[in-house]
Amino acid sequence: MHSISNYKHNFLLLALVFFIFLSATAQSDSVELFHRKISELVDRPDFSENDFEYIDHLNQLSYYQRLLQQDSMLINTEKALELSQKNNYKQGELEALVNLATVYLYTGDTDKSIQLSLEASKDPELNKYPKTQMKVHNILGQGYYFKNDYPSTYTHFVHTLKIAEKNNDKFYLFRMNMNLGTIFSRLVDHEEALEYYAIAFKLSKELNDPTKEAMMLSNMAFLNLELGNLDEAKIELDKTLSLFEKNKQTTWHAFTYSTLGSYYLKIKDYENALINYQKSFDMHKSFNDIKTKADVTYGLSRCYLKLNNLKNAEFYAKESVALCLDSNHDKGLEKAYRTLYEIFRKHNNIRESLKYLELTEKISNDNNKKKNRQNLMMLSAKLKFQKEAENLNAKNELELSEQRKYVKWSLLGLFVLLIIVFIILRANNREKVLNKKLANQAEILNKNQHKLTQINANQDRLFSIVGHDLRGPIISLNEILTLYLEDDEGKKYFEKFAPQLKEDLEQVQFTMDNLLHWGKTQMQGSSITVTSIAVKDELETILQLYRNEINKKSIVINNQVSDNVQVSADLQQFNIIFRNLINNAIKFTPNQGVVSISTEKKDENLVIKVSDTGVGMSETDIAKIFSNTENFSNYGTNSEKGTGLGLRLVRAMVIKNGGKIKVESKPDKGSQFIIELPIDNK
Repeated sequence: MHSISNYKHNFLLLALVFFIFLSATAQSDSVELFHRKISELVDRPDFSENDFEYIDHLNQLSYYQRLLQQDSMLINTEKALELSQKNNYKQGELEALVNLATVYLYTGDTDKSIQLSLEASKDPELNKYPKTQMKVHNILGQGYYFKNDYPSTYTHFVHTLKIAEKNNDKFYLFRMNMNLGTIFSRLVDHEEALEYYAIAFKLSKELNDPTKEAMMLSNMAFLNLELGNLDEAKIELDKTLSLFEKNKQTTWHAFTYSTLGSYYLKIKDYENALINYQKSFDMHKSFNDIKTKADVTYGLSRCYLKLNNLKNAEFYAKESVALCLDSNHDKGLEKAYRTLYEIFRKHNNIRESLKYLELTEKISNDNNKKKNRQNLMMLSAKLKFQKEAENLNAKNELELSEQRKYVKWSLLGLFVLLIIVFIILRANNREKVLNKKLANQAEILNKNQHKLTQINANQDRLFSIVGHDLRGPIISLNEILTLYLEDDEGKKYFEKFAPQLKEDLEQVQFTMDNLLHWGKTQMQGSSITVTSIAVKDELETILQLYRNEINKKSIVINNQVSDNVQVSADLQQFNIIFRNLINNAIKFTPNQGVVSISTEKKDENLVIKVSDTGVGMSETDIAKIFSNTENFSNYGTNSEKGTGLGLRLVRAMVIKNGGKIKVESKPDKGSQFIIELPIDNK
């Protein structure tokens, strides 16, 4: 079953500006209140526009007009900014700047909003006004979020959180913890997201706001679904629906129904899943959000597919594809393509199913590359913020030390003997502390040295593979193209060598995929998404990808995989494992050989065996194939190239999915790879 996670990420996006949906009525009352206050000021005989109270009321009125009267907000904000600058009223000027940034953010000019917010954030007097400072960094965080710049978003939200903690501002503490949870949920870091959401949920109770409590329950329900805590998710969803029905929040109500649909999909109750997705779909007619609508139609397609209503499944899947293309919704597009592949496979329409399978693989690779870049940038931002915090603490510690020194000298004349004793005792204590710190730092340096050594080894291996196995085909392609363009006989040579070049480039693509996924397995904190996998269906799909190589070598495929067996594993990593094993079996099996795939149950595991009648391996070679220190590579029976990386990647992914791997092989007798993965008994 495929998850519906990206729809929820669009839902979580709205959490960053949740007050837009929650406070429109309250803001209408506030607008009237400040209109009345301004009228009372203007009616005074001594009224002057240069009065700071008048400027403050203008800024407050502008802030509460941000959702309801944005044209009026722009006029009042510009007036407040002009009067503040004219009268050198710094707080009024900064409030007006952040209001101006807000109106540009809500009207779609994100770049202008960020520009104005940065201008306000660089003002040296901003630190005097914590409320304004939090507004500035919150708007900056939202602006960068809308531009998918998560590292910058994280930096500004954490900065706002630190100010809120310092000033014990519970409202901003709630908002920032929820916003930070949203970012990590978007990056599929569920554990860190839950930590922030747990704090926000506790604060929502303290704020005594049922709507905020419902939002947090809905967020936590989604994350519990992702983590497989289905019972907890259902309890939270039931509470959420009850609260939203009382408070009539249509948008969040719709999102909660969609999450409930996802819950029923996970427990294979497709009738109830369809009912809840349809409710969400009907509610979406009252507001326009292309991405979320794309995910709702995808959910409907999955329900109809599971209910064997292929006509409706195809209709909603294609509708989802169109909406995803309109909104650049790449993750949703990948899921919609995969669903169309499954639909046409059930139709026995091989051509269309293979077309959508190829589209799925291509966009999946692109999405993985984007996700890896985002994770690396986010890690860099976290480390940078941590380093800045450490530097600030060090600076504060130095200033504190200087103050202590001045106190000592000021008391020296009165308490000379006492100070001498005090200095001696303090020196001894400081020496102990320093020795302890030095020991801790030495331990940290040793750990970092070990990590650096491992990183260098990985880097050397990557450069070796790139330089040796990827560079050759690219150079060959460049030379044959040069010959084609510059030599009259070039076309004949191009046609002669083109098939071999195609095979080389396909191997380059396969190698690059392995490199990317291997690199991901080396990253600390990389996570997997466990789902139920129909083993026979997935292995048949992989065999279809190698149909040309199988036919070319006249290899007999003996597929003895049992029907209706399922395992619990990450779907993408399952495909990578068996693509590598089947690719190797084909590569090292001679023409007219046999490749066999079989399954058998063993306790709570499913044993999957991939066997071939190929060249086999010696015991020495078997010892090398999974080694992290030696690079073992060989050529196939038709001189197919390899990198020696694939089997290490296979072993790492099997272990990460709670499985085991074993090899049995003899020279000239063939090889057998035996994989054990947990059975899905749901």
